[in-house]
Amino acid sequence: MPDFNTVTAYILAGGFGTRLRQAVPDRPKALAEILGRPYIYHLLDSLARFGLKRVVLCTGHMAEMLEQALGCEYRGMELLFSREETPLGTGGALRLALERHPAPLALCINGDSLTDADLGAYLHWFTQHGDAGAELGALLLAPVDDAARYGSVTTDTSGRVLGFVEKGQGGPGWISAGVYLLRPSCLEGIAPGQSASIEQEVFPRLAEQGALCAYRARARFLDIGTPESYSAAGRFLLGQDEQGATPQPAVFLDRDGTIIVQKHYLHDPAEVELLPGAVNGLRRMAALGLRLVLITNQSGVGRGLFTRGDVERVHGRLVELLEGHGVRLDGFYLCPHAPDEGCGCRKPLPGLIARAAAELGLAPQQSFVIGDKPCDVDLGLVVNATTFLVTTGYGARHAAAGDCRPHHVTASLNEAADIIESILAARASGVTEHT
Repeated sequence: MPDFNTVTAYILAGGFGTRLRQAVPDRPKALAEILGRPYIYHLLDSLARFGLKRVVLCTGHMAEMLEQALGCEYRGMELLFSREETPLGTGGALRLALERHPAPLALCINGDSLTDADLGAYLHWFTQHGDAGAELGALLLAPVDDAARYGSVTTDTSGRVLGFVEKGQGGPGWISAGVYLLRPSCLEGIAPGQSASIEQEVFPRLAEQGALCAYRARARFLDIGTPESYSAAGRFLLGQDEQGATPQPAVFLDRDGTIIVQKHYLHDPAEVELLPGAVNGLRRMAALGLRLVLITNQSGVGRGLFTRGDVERVHGRLVELLEGHGVRLDGFYLCPHAPDEGCGCRKPLPGLIARAAAELGLAPQQSFVIGDKPCDVDLGLVVNATTFLVTTGYGARHAAAGDCRPHHVTASLNEAADIIESILAARASGVTEHT
């Protein structure tokens, strides 16, 4: 894999998001939630996988909210900020960010685009492509069936950009996926403080100079800037093109004491520790075709003990640890409220499961709920799921006290997977389930 340590990522996250106001009225687009987590963390996770060490967020509208949410570090990546005091457009914002936080090569990403392209292959192609020193920038292109909404890019056989087709012309085409590799000299034509558009001003000029190339990636692309496309973002991240017609079973999992070691008001990523049997159990459940969905109460946020950003950094560490074992959780849904706030999402109330079921296309009554506390068991009973109490965390204490009535008591997630496998096999054969 190419060395991403020499590359700085610049995320263009300063847009007003006017088209998305209907769906996300109170926060910047980068904090719009997808699968229970703010979008920006999905993007940062994808960059962390390629070994990036430095990310600059170009911010404008609601910049302070974004800076407070993210902090200065995530999964070993340094997070820096470049705030626009007045709107500068994508080109002006990027020029300002490069002036404040210089880098020899910039990986620029639109803050409202999703793609599953291999960024490592993209960087390798750019650094090896022809006379790379003469090419100041590269676009990552993705194929679409109808380019009318986006406009398309034309190239010669070597990958050099020839021109741009305006929006409105339908039919298949290759479109910019909102990911660019740029050398700083690309932006020399923009004066300090000048408003400019990368797409409409910088790229056409570079193409005329023969200094812009394009990498065609057989990858999916989604612009989440409209309510319609935003509603499809979760399915996109899960690798689904469309919502399944039939709701599917899932495993709804508690976090502390169930997947990771119980820690008092955990908020430090360094303290995240997987429980024995957790990885193998999760892997086996996923292999059975079940979605794995985290459902967690985090009242420490509502009590003022730590922030939502602290929770997301803990979840980032959990994602990192599980990825190292080839395991992925499909959603992270949390209640940040204190017990006396009267919300509808704190376990054992079913609000989080209802939300996850709607967004992922799940059938709670055919699903499984696993945790180490009575609220987890009661949550499962409320939604008519099959319930498990694991004796990790606080589970052994509650099992001994008999203060909840789960369908099954197990020593680990791996042991729970044994029972779930048997239950699914019985369902498939038409045998009535006895719990």
